[in-house]
Amino acid sequence: MKLWLIPVVALAGAVALPLAAQQVNTDDKPPVEAPKPATLKVGSVVDETLTLTDFDGKALSFKELRGKAVIIHFWSDRCPAEKHADPVMKSLEKYYDKQDVAIIGICSNQGELGAEPAKDADRAKCYTNLRTKAKDVGLTHRLFVDHGNKLSSLFQAKSTPHCFVLDKKGTLVYAGALDDDLSGKKGEAAKVYVRDAADAVLAGKDVEVKETRAYG
Repeated sequence: MKLWLIPVVALAGAVALPLAAQQVNTDDKPPVEAPKPATLKVGSVVDETLTLTDFDGKALSFKELRGKAVIIHFWSDRCPAEKHADPVMKSLEKYYDKQDVAIIGICSNQGELGAEPAKDADRAKCYTNLRTKAKDVGLTHRLFVDHGNKLSSLFQAKSTPHCFVLDKKGTLVYAGALDDDLSGKKGEAAKVYVRDAADAVLAGKDVEVKETRAYG
């Protein structure tokens, strides 16, 4: 399923300063912070201050995820490709039980999310369709909401499931498909790209397959 992205246009302007205003001792200037990337690519480091919000309004920052391999998948409650992906994600939950791996789902389809809840809203009554589907499927990892497509734009996620893996320092080491078996016919012979990447992170090895084409 294609994600409904909201384009964001950045406008920049330059204003000439009087000569006197330009004559400043550069030695007294504080260090200039490097601009944060508008989008991420393999090799980029996710800003540790970036924060996710789950269905109940509880926050999780990427700083809290440092020290773990992180598997991220953009998830939908109605995309046909999720019929294959959901069981694979459940198997990964079991495979990585009690290991230093965090599995995170992000819901970015605006039609499924609906309007962003007010600050005083009863969150238990929000995202009922997504909650119901996650319960029916049996997913146990945390799911987060992405109102305005800020996260999908940052990661350049175009479909569901579009998957990403971060190493323990927050570096993006894999981006693309969940596996090479959308039809579900390969069984144990399927190559699960996110599992291979996370295993490499845990073993302190280089990720062999860093990018693939996502399906969905």
